[in-house]
Amino acid sequence: MTRMAPKDTQTVDSEISNKESMISTFEEDMTPEVVSGPEVGQYMDEDDFENSGMTVIDVEDEGESLVAKETSDWLDGLTPDVPQTELPASADPLTHYLARLRYIEPLPADEQQRLAVEFRENDDLRAAQLLILTNLRLVVKIAREYQRRWANLLDLIQEGNVGLSEAVKRYDPYRGVKFTSYAQYWIRAMILNYLMNHFQPVKIGSTRAGRKLFYNLKKAREQLRREGFMATPQAIADMLGVPEAEVVRVSEYLDAPPISIDATAPGHEKTTYGELLPADTDSPEERAADEEATAQLHETIKAFGDGLTKERERSIWFDRMIAEDPRSLVELGNQYGVSKERIRQVEAQIRKRFKQFLISRHGEDVQFEFIQDT
Repeated sequence: MTRMAPKDTQTVDSEISNKESMISTFEEDMTPEVVSGPEVGQYMDEDDFENSGMTVIDVEDEGESLVAKETSDWLDGLTPDVPQTELPASADPLTHYLARLRYIEPLPADEQQRLAVEFRENDDLRAAQLLILTNLRLVVKIAREYQRRWANLLDLIQEGNVGLSEAVKRYDPYRGVKFTSYAQYWIRAMILNYLMNHFQPVKIGSTRAGRKLFYNLKKAREQLRREGFMATPQAIADMLGVPEAEVVRVSEYLDAPPISIDATAPGHEKTTYGELLPADTDSPEERAADEEATAQLHETIKAFGDGLTKERERSIWFDRMIAEDPRSLVELGNQYGVSKERIRQVEAQIRKRFKQFLISRHGEDVQFEFIQDT
C-alpha cells in the first residue's frame, strides 16, 4: 500500500487558517438538555449527512483519550455564531446547535486525510480540532438513527462527539481507510455503549422481523384495539407478517423496564449483564474496510444497471437478479412474450457481463458470490 507523504506544515497551516475564524466563534455553552422542539427538522438537511448501517458493538473503557481530554473545553462550547433573526425565540438548544452546524462545510476526503497526517506526525491539535469540527454533522446523522430509542438527541450527539474525538486519536491515515468510514465505528460505539447502559442489553434488531417489530409493535397494538380486537401475539404477527415467536420475544424485551449492563445477572453472584453479551471481535479498521468495500460494491451494481440500455435487460437485472423479492422466469417471460428459457439465457449473459464489469473496477480478487443462479 502506498503511503501518503505528509504535507508540509506551511501548506497545512494555510488550509487551516481559512477556518480559524470559525473555530474562534465557538463560545456559548451547549450542555445537553431535554429537547422537544418541533422546528428542529427544518434546520437539518438529511442529504448532507452520510448513511451507514447499524452495528451493535461493545466498548471497553480505556480512559479518556488524548484528543477528548485536550479538546473537551473546546467541544463544550461548540456553537458558531448565527444571526438570531434566523431562529425563533422559542428555539431549543438542539435547534440552535443544528442551525450552527449548517454553517460548517464538510471537508473533502483528501483534505481530511492531510489533517489526519498532520496530527499524527506533528501532534498538531489545530488539525485534530478542525477534523472534529468538520465531521460534527456526521455525528448528528448517526445519532438521529438511534433517536427512537432515546428521546434526548443531544445526549446521543454528546456521546457521538466523544467517539469522534476518540477516532481522531486512534486513526492511522496510512491504513488505506477513509477517516469518515473509520470514525463511524467509534461514533456508533460510544452511542451504543450509552444506550446499552440505559436500555435492554439485547439485540432486538438482529433479525428482519425483530427490526420490524421494534418500530411497529406499539402501533400494531393500538390499531388492533381501535378496531375492537385483542392485541394477541398471533393477531400482531398476522398484521405485520412476522412469526408469532418473534412477537413474543420482542414484546418481552420492549415491555421490560430498562436495566444497566452493569447490573448483576440473575443466577450470577458477580457476573453482570454486560459480561454475558457476545463480544465483537472485528477491529475498527476491519469493520470500516468492510463497510467501505460494501459501499463501493453497491455503487458498482448501480453503475452497471444504469448502463443497461435495453428494457428487457434492465428488468431482468433490477427486478430479478438484484431484487430482494425477485420475479420468476415465467413472469418475465410472459411480460416480454418469450419463453422462460430465453429469459434464463439473457440472465446468464448479463451475469457474465457484470462479472467482467466488476473485475474491471475492483480487480481479479473480487468475490462474485452474491448473484447466484436461481
